[in-house]
Amino acid sequence: MTAPARFPRFPREVELLLPGEREMATIVYTHGACTAAEVTARLSSEVSNAYVRSVLNRLVAKGILKRSLSLRTFIYLPALSCTDSGRLALQRFAEDHFDGSIERAAAAMKTLVRPRK
Repeated sequence: MTAPARFPRFPREVELLLPGEREMATIVYTHGACTAAEVTARLSSEVSNAYVRSVLNRLVAKGILKRSLSLRTFIYLPALSCTDSGRLALQRFAEDHFDGSIERAAAAMKTLVRPRK
């Protein structure tokens, strides 16, 4: 009996964040769009709104979240899908091991799935 495939709920980049950043990113990814005040209200522990804004802005700088302005209030939104996350991982793999060549990385992976004679 095979285990069911695991489908990540959040992009891998979110799962790899430090606990405080991950909690805030998870709140935004779960609710789709949040203000800093909404994130603050949903956190498991009390922290200042200024701290939450600082962490959210750091997540924007990392490309985990994006931000838009709505009536003088910043709205934080998910910036990555699981598909984006996979694409980024493959690009990093190609950069790290194949001098950035996606084609060479794909050719190397293809040799792994060819049937053996």
